[in-house]
Amino acid sequence: MLNTSDDFETLVEQGKAEETARNERLSKVSITSGAELMQKSFPEPRYLWNSVLPDSGLAVMAASKAAGKTLLLLQLASAISKGRDFLGLPTKLTKTLFLELELSERRTQQRLLKMGIVADRMLSFANKWTPGDEGLKTITDAIKEHDYGLVIVDVMQMLWPMDADPNSYQDVYSVLSPLRQIANDLGVMIVLVTHRRKMQTDDYLDGVIGSVGIAANADVLFSLIRTRGEQEAVLHIDGNDIESKKIALRFNVDPLGFCLSSTSPEEIGLTPERREIIEAIRSLGGTAKPGQVASVLSKERSNVGHAMQTMAEHGILEIIGTGIYTLKNPIPTVPTIPTLEADRKTGNDGNTGNGTLGGNIPTDGELF
Repeated sequence: MLNTSDDFETLVEQGKAEETARNERLSKVSITSGAELMQKSFPEPRYLWNSVLPDSGLAVMAASKAAGKTLLLLQLASAISKGRDFLGLPTKLTKTLFLELELSERRTQQRLLKMGIVADRMLSFANKWTPGDEGLKTITDAIKEHDYGLVIVDVMQMLWPMDADPNSYQDVYSVLSPLRQIANDLGVMIVLVTHRRKMQTDDYLDGVIGSVGIAANADVLFSLIRTRGEQEAVLHIDGNDIESKKIALRFNVDPLGFCLSSTSPEEIGLTPERREIIEAIRSLGGTAKPGQVASVLSKERSNVGHAMQTMAEHGILEIIGTGIYTLKNPIPTVPTIPTLEADRKTGNDGNTGNGTLGGNIPTDGELF
């Protein structure tokens, strides 16, 4: 029991202190009723790369070594810095900074020349950057000083503190969270490049190093799947304000880079036998019976029928009648891709985000 006025005054002061602390905590958050929320109007999302890359936030590009992730991002950076279409989608003209932290200036120039990219004042490069917290502050300084709207960091681990573990959720979160905050505060898009694990996974997101921490912070996640030495690749795209999609790509050597592929994303990575069956069905008009496919391929009908049944079970083919199969994902028509030589004749620099086909696939991983 309280026996003195001092005890009462102490309780009053404690109550006031608790109320002050509670009000301070509540002042740092924003609570909106459902009724108020439904009455609000918000602007439509704006994009640097239409329907794929918003104009602000944090994105991550993940791919295995030598898959071509840097090439693809160089093509994207060049297209955005010129306001040109990329892979059939329009971009918004934006000043861009590319942190190429794994290559020297000389090698960066060599790569750009092989890609047919002519960089101008709208696209800048940095080959050295301070790691850790100072590096993050320097990114902020550079954005404010030069008015960049897109910053690409290749690779993001070069910015990390020396003791940061890319497989640790806490470490990944502690590195990415400040970058995302910088992007949102300044209204810019920051794209980070990282690696995929060598092991195969059922879900492509699981193959991204630090995937749990990345998924918690990234507004957009790109994952480029390409086997070294193969011409075809699939770009997986997921994000908060974008529709998940897959884009089939083809790797070229002249000029160096990627273009849209006439092959569907579902076909890329299939066994040669299954791809033969798909090509045979396509040659027959998109719908066929096992006997017809077997005749085209000069193979046993029973073996082909079993393979087509398995493909239907896996969602690659669709059964539309008794013993009649069709391609489940018809291939869209791919727009004509202008060549580098044609662009030169018209005064362009050849950087359409596409390219011509031909040449042997280089095996030097440093090119990618």
